[in-house]
Amino acid sequence: MHPLKKEVSDFMSAHFNNSKIRSPLFFNSRYGLRFDLQCGEIGTDEYFHTAVLGAQQLFEEAFSEKDSVMLYLVDFKWKRRKLRFSNYCFKQIERLTEDEIEYHIVRGLYESENNLDIRNVALIKVLRNSINHIGVFTAIANKDFSRQPGLDKYGFLGSKEVYFINLDKQIIFHMYDDRGLDIIASNIEVLKSVYFKFNHLLLEVNRNEIDKNFSH
Repeated sequence: MHPLKKEVSDFMSAHFNNSKIRSPLFFNSRYGLRFDLQCGEIGTDEYFHTAVLGAQQLFEEAFSEKDSVMLYLVDFKWKRRKLRFSNYCFKQIERLTEDEIEYHIVRGLYESENNLDIRNVALIKVLRNSINHIGVFTAIANKDFSRQPGLDKYGFLGSKEVYFINLDKQIIFHMYDDRGLDIIASNIEVLKSVYFKFNHLLLEVNRNEIDKNFSH
């Protein structure tokens, strides 16, 4: 097994009951938060600015600058052997070289009985302050609207899923699109500051469940 793949596998086994890294992330752990990033008229500059700012603030509350982070990037395999080095997300990591990226394939991530459900995965281990997370969040917010930035030589972020795994705090962070994001942890204590500081952004449909967890 490749070293980064093994590290992620051991991490998920030790802290998240060996669950798969997939969306909706919120349901992969007992301790999770769901946030609503939408505000204002959909499609306006202010709408996208608010979504990206919310993601930025949540990320910076949960992740310290020197935290060790595994960037976990997933995309449909299509015909490519692996994700292209020229893709937008890789460009958001300071001084990244291709030999720092580990590639592998995941089958049956969402459709266990579907032989066509094959995904390319890229793993990169860096410090948080090496990642232009605002650039990544901007691309994620834009991906369903054909807005820039987020456009690379081969098209928009599209079907790619981007997960940030905090190896030091045992947190996983996933902004799924302009609407919202999920954060999960193995220990509720590391999420308390995020919960209290950004309680007003909790997704209302899951608020009662979240509040029950954090009220104990």
